Amino acid sequence: MVSFISQCSMMGHYYKSTEKQYAGTICIEGLQQPVEVRYDELGIPHIKAHSEEDLFLATGYIMASYRLFQMVMMKMAIQGRLCEFAGKGALPIDYFMRSLNAKKMVADSMKTLDAHGMMMFTQFAQGVNAYIKTCKKLPPEFLMAGFEPEPWQPEDGLYIFGMLNLDVSFNFIEELQFLVIAQKLGLEKACQLFPVYKDTALPFDEAKKLSSIISEMPAIDKAVSTLQQLQKSFGMGIPASNNWALTPQKTAGKSIVANDTHLVASLPSPWIIMHLECPTYHCAGVCLPGIPIVVAGFNGNIAWGETMVMADTQDIFIEKIKEEKGTLYYLYKGEWLPLQKRGEVFSVKGTQHTVVMYETVHGPLLNFALQSMPFPPKMPVQPQAVTIPYGIALSWVVAGGDKTLNGFYMLGKAQSLLQARQAMKYIQTIYLNIVYGDSNSVGWQVTGLYPLRKKGTGLFPSPGWTGEYDWDGFVPFDALPHVENPKEGFIATANHRTVAKDYPVNLTQSWYNDERAMRIIQVLSQSKTFTLDDIMKLQNDQYSLMAKHVQDILFGKEYHDLLLASIQELSPKQKEKALKALQMLAPQQFDCVMRVDSASAALMGALYHCFVHNTFADELGPENTPLWEAFLQASMTSYAATDELLVYKHQSAFFDDVKTPKVETKWDVLAKTLADAYALCQETMGSNQHKWQWGKMHAYWFKHEIAKEVGLLKGFLSRGPYAAGGDVHTVNVAGFTWGKDFDVWLIPAMRMIVDFNAKDPLHIITIPGESGNPVSTHYDDMVQWYLQGKYQVVPLGGVEKPASVQVLVP
Repeated sequence: MVSFISQCSMMGHYYKSTEKQYAGTICIEGLQQPVEVRYDELGIPHIKAHSEEDLFLATGYIMASYRLFQMVMMKMAIQGRLCEFAGKGALPIDYFMRSLNAKKMVADSMKTLDAHGMMMFTQFAQGVNAYIKTCKKLPPEFLMAGFEPEPWQPEDGLYIFGMLNLDVSFNFIEELQFLVIAQKLGLEKACQLFPVYKDTALPFDEAKKLSSIISEMPAIDKAVSTLQQLQKSFGMGIPASNNWALTPQKTAGKSIVANDTHLVASLPSPWIIMHLECPTYHCAGVCLPGIPIVVAGFNGNIAWGETMVMADTQDIFIEKIKEEKGTLYYLYKGEWLPLQKRGEVFSVKGTQHTVVMYETVHGPLLNFALQSMPFPPKMPVQPQAVTIPYGIALSWVVAGGDKTLNGFYMLGKAQSLLQARQAMKYIQTIYLNIVYGDSNSVGWQVTGLYPLRKKGTGLFPSPGWTGEYDWDGFVPFDALPHVENPKEGFIATANHRTVAKDYPVNLTQSWYNDERAMRIIQVLSQSKTFTLDDIMKLQNDQYSLMAKHVQDILFGKEYHDLLLASIQELSPKQKEKALKALQMLAPQQFDCVMRVDSASAALMGALYHCFVHNTFADELGPENTPLWEAFLQASMTSYAATDELLVYKHQSAFFDDVKTPKVETKWDVLAKTLADAYALCQETMGSNQHKWQWGKMHAYWFKHEIAKEVGLLKGFLSRGPYAAGGDVHTVNVAGFTWGKDFDVWLIPAMRMIVDFNAKDPLHIITIPGESGNPVSTHYDDMVQWYLQGKYQVVPLGGVEKPASVQVLVP
């Protein structure tokens, strides 16, 4: 251990010279006038320029000085070029990403990009390249990999938008997971594992279209076995975020807008906080590394924050394929059409090879690019190797990155709610619930292009050869949900179903559970005057409505006797543990707050875990198989059978253990689960239940991607563990995968509050820090602020007492 610590210290000393410069004067080619950069104590930069041209150039320079490696990796990931520095091990991932043909999307968007958008991207690229050219040493990750970044291009920002689109779109991964499970269990039983919502019928009708296909298709379990890793690395399809806004009637007299975005716990953070100012653009908030504008923040008049809609803008189409005289064809509307093909060149350590990629009228054909996928998985979007007589084509809304850039730029300049909403019309490729407001009013608007399907909902894969499930245009912007100044005095979204069950527009069938939303509404519905402190407390709230629902099941009058009867049938040792667990979870002992130091919270977390095993493992197990992994991941990305059977539904064939002669009930499963959860806590934390703590099982880990591959670098690059409270259903989310382990992988990656009642309205924090360089003090200096629920004030008037000042000059 001493040697390991010493090694990390030596690495920190060796790479110290790679740290960015925070003070003094730096000459930057291309600037027209000097630009001042003031850094606060957390390294948050306030960039003040005399023109937009200089502002965006300086933004490129400063952002690259903090996050160059992250920017390059995101760009190369969507380009399918990771193998150029990571070697042949990255090829399977690159094959998949290249099959999506993001290059065509970017090329099409560049053709329609207006002069102002081109200026923004060109100036930003010039700033990034100025940093690459002038920095004393590249960031440590480049040195470790022996890789030098190529010059940043103006179009590279559109690749970043493409990656963001892939992250926040839904639900092709869910569709593939359904196929895996349906092939094992049959369509009817698989539908029971993919409920739409607690008040909605199971999707049997939607699955009927697959009845003649499932039995003919070879098993594709390996094709999706790596999806859970791809989701964790890129956060694809992850249910993300809370936002809400209060009208002046609920506050001291002016609006409050709040947002916390839930993303994968990663290092560096997915966000970087920046304050950008020139005479024609002045905005502060969070930026995406690689994009030169604020995407959620405050401009002095308008504040806005975002959550995922859980939009279903991706569909899997099953295509019939045949080969004839060396040419591949697919069937469409009675005709056999040749597959469109293109060659993609891959370069690994100077050696090049070409792979042929195919497309149908529905989009890229995935399975031809997935024949060499590794298991265990390397990354999260990557399905596994598969060779089948059917093609798997992906339709997804990916064009329009140029309009989306302009939409966010216009939003940052908006001076009224009307102007803000007009800007949102252009945000076409990012599917968001944007909650926004000025000092007197608040609003909510859904953004993005949503496909109009000729038939079906798009929840499950569709036959492609008939054309009857094709898309037929997009939902008009004015038909998307929009509200201003509701009579309740507040607006809130949290990835739940935000519209009526019979809403005429199909946004998605993959809503997330409503526990977070209901908790926010529960608090904001109180008759009181809300303050900044109240909103901070709500963002850090660890009260779990899921835990309360479970408690109601365990102790409700109509259920308690049934549960006790099942407990009586356990062995004496199990019975003792189950009764002790009941006592710890009783309302008198447990207030349903998932505190980091709570023994009862630890037991509740263990109950979630054991319930999943006791209900589903007999048919979907064993662990660490593609089937089990597909089920676990599907259960964490939308409303799922795990939640439905635990608290909302009391009859299901899954309660019966198929390996025993007895027909078990839900109460038998819960009785065993109580005993097993208590035993799990004993095994993990010892026999003295008074010393149990949720944070001893449940922890934040911030793992750098390089450290995941090279264990020796873990201490240098990664951070953690930090004891964590909360759960996947608390407002202060700390998501772990039920049935797998207790490692926290889903967190509020940033928290932001704009209180128009305050002198300086913007309060914000991210985690772990601003810098991506492990030798920097700003690599992880926000962690303790974050864990303590603290925020940094970002004054739009500028930092009066900066920690350092830097001047960029022509």
